[in-house]
Amino acid sequence: MTIRIARDVVFSRARIGWNHGKGPMQEAALKLDAYLPLVPSREPAPALVMAFGGAFHRGTKEDDSFSDGVGRSTAVAEYCRRFAALGMPSFSVQYRLAQVDPEPGRDPVLTQPDAIPMSRINPVRVELGLPPVGARQMAGIMEAAFEDVGHAVRFVKANAASWGVDPGRIVLGGFSAGGRCAMYAAYGKRVGVAGVVSISGPLVPADAAAYLARGGDLPPLQLISGERDLDYVCRFVPEIERQFRAAGRPVAWSMVPGATHFFPAEAVTSDGRPVIDVMRSSIEGWVGRL
Repeated sequence: MTIRIARDVVFSRARIGWNHGKGPMQEAALKLDAYLPLVPSREPAPALVMAFGGAFHRGTKEDDSFSDGVGRSTAVAEYCRRFAALGMPSFSVQYRLAQVDPEPGRDPVLTQPDAIPMSRINPVRVELGLPPVGARQMAGIMEAAFEDVGHAVRFVKANAASWGVDPGRIVLGGFSAGGRCAMYAAYGKRVGVAGVVSISGPLVPADAAAYLARGGDLPPLQLISGERDLDYVCRFVPEIERQFRAAGRPVAWSMVPGATHFFPAEAVTSDGRPVIDVMRSSIEGWVGRL
């Protein structure tokens, strides 16, 4: 199916230049790219909102394809293009990165901000020529990203009619940092989505326990990760699956044998299906056949 792309649609404005609350702050426009079927469905269609990866320091809504010399990840924009070609309007969304010094989120959802995993953060900062950062400061940066992704979902819902979207059938997902944004927006901020797909991006187990304990209507979850993923991904993902199952919440975990943190949409999972097919199967189970 042929698609069209509406680029740089402003969905929110947020402050940058936090400087530990001293400012002076500026307001920045947050944008999304809409990947849309050329011919809209006659009936409102399900939609996919995706957040990019990059350790909250790099990547863009246009390109977050990274390699560690072993594998290469598929950009979330490419996932959006593929799902739009199936007839599912898809949105690749921007969020504030660490370098712009974002004002922390005003509705924090990290229950233990001093204990967030940092093993990936400072190595990326070294690559970018940035000084080390502490966990609490990094937590504020992450909270800003969670808030931005939540605003993107709300914007798509508010403008659903103009894109032919059913606001009750929006799936939220992302890769790495973007997957974490998706999970925290869905389970911490409870933006209200039909399902969550997280590619190598877990919740901190203490946060998952807190969100599950609150009860309420939580969306189903599809986790995807590499067998040799980042240390905290390998620790947290199976624990998140266990916690969701113990709480009676719908969850599935697909692992890519031999893969590191970076693997493509065509990578085959342990059940013999490519990642893109795992995603499609889960999404169709939540919102109907594409």
